[in-house]
Amino acid sequence: MKKVLSIVVLVFTVSALFAQVPVKTSKMTTQLQTVKYSPKTGMEIPDEIITPNILRNGTGIGIGSTYYDVVSNGTSRNTITSFPDGTAAAVWTTAGTDAATRGTGYNYFNGTAWGPSLDPTTRIESVRTGFGIIAPLGEGELVVSHSGTGLVLNKRTIKGTGTWVQTTLAGPVASNGTQTSTSLLWPTMAIQGDTIHIAAQTESTAGYLYQGYQTVTVYVRSTDGGATWEDAILMPGMLHKDRVNVSADKIKFVEKNGTLLLVCGGLASDVFYLKSLDRGATWTRHLVFDFPGADDFSSDTTLLPQCYVNDETFTAAIDDNGLVHVAFGTRLVQRDEDSQPGYWTYWHGTGEILYWNETMQPYTVVMDTLNEVEDQPYSIGRPNLDGDDTIWFLNASDTWVGYRFSGATSYPNLVAEGGKVYMLYTSTLEYPFMFTESQYYRGVFATVSDDNGLTWDDQANVSWLSYHRDLYYVDWESTELYGELTTFNETENMWPVMAPKSANNKLFMMWYADYIPGSIGGMATNTMNVFGYDIPKNDIGVFNNCQEVYQNLWNIGDGIQENTLSEMKIYPNPASNLVTLNILSKESSNANLVVTNLMGQVVYTQNVPLEAGGNQFEINISNFSSGFYLVNVRTKTGSSTQKLIVR
Repeated sequence: MKKVLSIVVLVFTVSALFAQVPVKTSKMTTQLQTVKYSPKTGMEIPDEIITPNILRNGTGIGIGSTYYDVVSNGTSRNTITSFPDGTAAAVWTTAGTDAATRGTGYNYFNGTAWGPSLDPTTRIESVRTGFGIIAPLGEGELVVSHSGTGLVLNKRTIKGTGTWVQTTLAGPVASNGTQTSTSLLWPTMAIQGDTIHIAAQTESTAGYLYQGYQTVTVYVRSTDGGATWEDAILMPGMLHKDRVNVSADKIKFVEKNGTLLLVCGGLASDVFYLKSLDRGATWTRHLVFDFPGADDFSSDTTLLPQCYVNDETFTAAIDDNGLVHVAFGTRLVQRDEDSQPGYWTYWHGTGEILYWNETMQPYTVVMDTLNEVEDQPYSIGRPNLDGDDTIWFLNASDTWVGYRFSGATSYPNLVAEGGKVYMLYTSTLEYPFMFTESQYYRGVFATVSDDNGLTWDDQANVSWLSYHRDLYYVDWESTELYGELTTFNETENMWPVMAPKSANNKLFMMWYADYIPGSIGGMATNTMNVFGYDIPKNDIGVFNNCQEVYQNLWNIGDGIQENTLSEMKIYPNPASNLVTLNILSKESSNANLVVTNLMGQVVYTQNVPLEAGGNQFEINISNFSSGFYLVNVRTKTGSSTQKLIVR
């Protein structure tokens, strides 16, 4: 297994007025896009957004689906947990086509397998909720979500089975005399024995003030398993004046062996954590990343030179010795004289994950530089899976699909145990590439360090491998741009979450996948699928390049059998009647031609002979329904797949 120093590879893109061409990584200062930072109320019902008529689907172990595609407004949340006996449970915000059906989906891993994938209208609560989280409580479990009037708590005494008992935790009394209470939104939770810790945000609706403040983070605690609750209090050092970006999903609870952390971050915020060793009675503040803006920074009026900031994703873990480990995403931004109130300029393709632990000094940023993140030794950039020492990309801004403010490599999750630190995260891929929309996919990756982040083992794309190697093939093209592992059903894999502790020497994780990069930001017309996996800890970091994966997949004798299919092209594409397939083969062979829809259903199949050189076939698609299809040609030595759009 190869080890590499974690020196970051920065990737920048610029707007292109001409055709897209592959270029090498470079540093460019052209401003690409401005985006407005807007507060959330937590119970938005957006207008229905019509998306292309595509059945979204992915490969893997589906545990649920949802039409609501806002998984998080910031960092990864506490949505999957494991139990000491090797079982696990996961939750997600589910919804059918009607926003009123929104609630918390749930699935349970019984030690052998996850339960069947659930219909998107199946929820735990009896009322409309969102952004549910889960944690073990005794021999049972507790799920907390927000409803707009308070937090909805669902508890049961035996995990994985039995009836949920639902209660409501009302928000604190408002201080302006016109409302009786302010709601609690976007909760995070940790449990220590019978002590339940919940932190949440008061609403951003104008006039709903708490202790004179609009939108603050409050902390509530129960010391008897949720039977009674103490009054909500303001968390110390968590006001705007404390360089805190108080908004949705910018806090996360972590606990282990008597240590309790509330980790915080944001675009215009320090990255820091509050630490308690006495179950929330007292707290100390620990700085991880110093926001480069002024203490009175305002995204409406304050200018900010070009610099790196937190991309609103972050996480922490506590190891067996009590040492705190933190990882957070970054992004290159700027606010200049041309910036409108509330708008930032950011650079597509920028952003790495920075690692930190309690033995290190806080990160500081030098203004007006492109090199600050690259100069940090404890950083992780985009994986270079094809082993050519260059990360390639197409230099057009529309190829980069954003998820709020997250960078190209983002959404870290950590587990620290047994002298190692495991990291799960997402990163934009060189390839596969969604040619029909000219957009890059994201993959979910895992890596591990046994020296507190100084070096990281090889980055394994778990959203590709995931112990279903029979579903995958290698598309080996003899060009500099390609040559990475691709999947039969290429999908966008995003929003990874890892359970904070392993069980039976396995790491439990979940993420979300559909066919189209990007997030609509509300109710969609197609479902997004939720996937759950359990992966042995020892398997993290074992794949280091395409050659090793190729050998593992095909494993033919003492060597590698060459994929004799060099290229396949389809035209016209999109089409509505006939399509022509041009297939280039290195030798004569028999092949199976299969067309599937994105649910994996075969809609056309034919055995065809291939001659060495060029081959041409026609398919009549006049009876195909409109949508996306996958055309696959497979021989004994390999396969090639292209996407087809039918109008």
